[in-house]
Amino acid sequence: MRRFDKRTVITEANQRLERNYLKSKGLLKENKEPKLSKKEVDVISNILEGDVLGEGEEILNEGNFSKIREKFNSALKKGVMTFGVLAAILGSPNMAQAQKAQLKKDVTNSTWFLDQQEDINNDKRVYSPFKGKYVDNSDFDQDLDDTRKRGTNAKYSVEKWVNNLGQDSTVYKQYKDRTYKKSGDESSNLSDPVKTVVNKDVKPWAGKDWSQITKKGNIGDYLWSKDKTKSITPEIHKELKKLDKGKKFNHKDWKSVQAKRYQDAGMNASDFQSVDLDNIQSPS
Repeated sequence: MRRFDKRTVITEANQRLERNYLKSKGLLKENKEPKLSKKEVDVISNILEGDVLGEGEEILNEGNFSKIREKFNSALKKGVMTFGVLAAILGSPNMAQAQKAQLKKDVTNSTWFLDQQEDINNDKRVYSPFKGKYVDNSDFDQDLDDTRKRGTNAKYSVEKWVNNLGQDSTVYKQYKDRTYKKSGDESSNLSDPVKTVVNKDVKPWAGKDWSQITKKGNIGDYLWSKDKTKSITPEIHKELKKLDKGKKFNHKDWKSVQAKRYQDAGMNASDFQSVDLDNIQSPS
């Protein structure tokens, strides 16, 4: 078999394997090869520019693979990594299976940061103090699984997360316990996620108005706790450092007021670190 023919056969075999992998992960719904746009072809050409074997090499050397991986991850962060591009990259006959496995891990792994959390009531009808009667609940979601115990209201914790690839995810968890107190009802004991929605469409982080601003695409402007659930701006962090060193709290300075809230919650400046998005460590 000629070298060209052998390469073609290997390429087609690899692409079949990768298509099976993508379908098994729910990333490809069709059996046919995805049609590529000109933009996708340009992305593939740019990433695989260094996909060349040296003399006597059977697989891509680590130097060239590192360059490909760097461009691959850049495409991920720019939001131009479509399934067609992914299938084409993973179908390269020059990469070792371990190298392809690393690229797959780069796609499926990312580090998530908590953007905001709120509680919602998921009963179909809720009481409106303003109207003095029960009305249809605009937050009602019929797709949410109901895991509550008898006597517990349909109250959910809605967590909005963003990751280093520019994606966002909404996670719904249900409160399973309810306690009656003089100060009002308190819910506790969250369930495992009953619904998770991942938005893979990468867009700028700023919404149409201030109420829609999130940390999506803006992670690097904050310092984060180790578990990525708490964040602080650099200017408030600077004030928190001063309070940690014994500086007197200034109730007239809004930055000092914000820093004091962190301190009152048991946190100090050393609990937060900046994030290097170019060298971020993804979970295993």
